[in-house]
Amino acid sequence: MRVGLNLPQYEIDVAGALGPEPVVAAARTAERTGFDSVWLSDHPFALAPDGTVSGALEAMTTMGFIAAATERVTVGSLVLASSMRSSEQLVAGARALRLVAPERVVLGIGTGWYEPEHRAYGVPLRSYRSRLAQLLGNLEALELSSVPLVVGGVSENVIAAAGRFGAGWNCAWDVPADVFWSLCRDLDAACERAGRNPSSVSRSIGVTVLVGARAERLRAVEAVRARAPFLASLDLSSLETSIVSGSSEDCAARIAAYGADEVVITPFVRDDLEMIARIGEEIAPLLQ
Repeated sequence: MRVGLNLPQYEIDVAGALGPEPVVAAARTAERTGFDSVWLSDHPFALAPDGTVSGALEAMTTMGFIAAATERVTVGSLVLASSMRSSEQLVAGARALRLVAPERVVLGIGTGWYEPEHRAYGVPLRSYRSRLAQLLGNLEALELSSVPLVVGGVSENVIAAAGRFGAGWNCAWDVPADVFWSLCRDLDAACERAGRNPSSVSRSIGVTVLVGARAERLRAVEAVRARAPFLASLDLSSLETSIVSGSSEDCAARIAAYGADEVVITPFVRDDLEMIARIGEEIAPLLQ
């Protein structure tokens, strides 16, 4: 199983000011400690339940910056919103990224879904049918870019698109293993309908990981609770029912149970370089 890192990208992800330093430091720590890949998402901001807006680094621009700052890891997106980009934008961006890091770029792409970011960009959130058609058109255009494509999403139509176009398919975040297995069976069927060998499409799962002894995990929860008022109610016991938590061995066993080709890990404290290193040094070798 390949192991990837979901990079800190939002203001809420970092203890200090958001800028290039935290994201580059995380990517270089991942590269040094044995991760295979690093990933960025495509939301221009995160909107908290209490309405707090957390700004973000733009995905494709930051991918180029990270690719230039690293030497070995694959740099990917999970996932670009097809609904907010034309085929021409995506193809031009893919070509530019390949210039920076030939053979180290993967484009993850999905339909797009989040209405507030569409409104902020002045782009209407069209019907699902229209967004699906735009995704298929963008995937067809990107086939000529020579950049491997990962299709992200869990709907029947998106999985069918992955079966037609994807070098990979991604499911995120933190779904139960049995749900992931069921979706993988759907992908098998989609590949067969498209005349492809199901084993030719890599499957990845996104999970949140909180690793360490209980005292360490409690400290991590307290650190995140202090970052914003809407996080103040976080509780370790309830978190452990929805994320991967425990010792390195326990975390590795739970991740391995997915049987995925790749896992993309979000550290519970996104900018904690010690936690990233621990995952890379202790969990990744048990999975790879």
